[in-house]
Amino acid sequence: MLHLFLAGGWHVLLPRLDFSKHVIEARLAPPPPKKVMPPKKHVAKRVANKPAPQSKVGAVAPEAGQATEPAYVPAPMIGEEDRPAYEEPRALPPPSYVETEFEVKRTGLGSGKARYRFELVGESRYRLQSEIQAVGIASLAFSGKRLETSNGSVTEFGLQPDSYRYEISSKPEKFQGADFDWAHHKLTLTTAKSSETLDLPDGTQDFLSFMYQFMFVPPLDRMQHTLTNGKTLHTIDYLFVSEDEVATKFGNLNTMHIAKSSGDADEKTELWLAVDYRFIPVKILKLAKDGSGYELIATHINTDIKKND
Repeated sequence: MLHLFLAGGWHVLLPRLDFSKHVIEARLAPPPPKKVMPPKKHVAKRVANKPAPQSKVGAVAPEAGQATEPAYVPAPMIGEEDRPAYEEPRALPPPSYVETEFEVKRTGLGSGKARYRFELVGESRYRLQSEIQAVGIASLAFSGKRLETSNGSVTEFGLQPDSYRYEISSKPEKFQGADFDWAHHKLTLTTAKSSETLDLPDGTQDFLSFMYQFMFVPPLDRMQHTLTNGKTLHTIDYLFVSEDEVATKFGNLNTMHIAKSSGDADEKTELWLAVDYRFIPVKILKLAKDGSGYELIATHINTDIKKND
């Protein structure tokens, strides 16, 4: 191979690589004009026994013998005068009083009775009171009455409490109270051992006025509430559970069942609101974190609310 290389030689051809720089020029030019499509012709309709529409000002009338296009009749449009009239729901006056008696079943032991009463004081004030008392053998273990009161104003947004009190007649150390200063947006919470003042959010209610708020604001219109029990303040979300029929001693009641889904985890609260009685509570379930609690089921309603009002 060496002899052949020296005698004849090999010619190895390598590609010519040009590493010099190339200049690429680009020019911006406007895009070609879009083709304008002629508008689609509407399907013409001929109107029988109707005069042809008058020509618009400036239009050229067709010559005699010239074919004319049939008059175009647009589809009828619904005008304001053709729309069905919308009837605003009739504003219902608030009941002047609602008194409900309940049978109380405690979890684990005993039973009792309860009475809740709402009443209007004048035209713009309300008073609410609840009283729960054990009966029978349970009264030996749970002596005293559990009393709740709420007083305040009736506004266009429902009940606006000024004061709330919770106490057990035989246990003064269990006292809890709340005072609402709406002018200065301050809330004072008082217990037998302490007192504190907090900022007062708009729409805050106590647990008692909250249960009767639905007479003025339907339950599904607002499902988040800021509530106080006189000891704490929580913003609580309620959720719709179902539409239930609750059996009572005076008949079956159609109810809307709502339950607390957030807030104070130490307490579970569920409400069954009577649809035919302006959403007043007819069944109430309250359970503490340890499982203790009670269930209230209405046994009698005395009110000036007319059924299906």
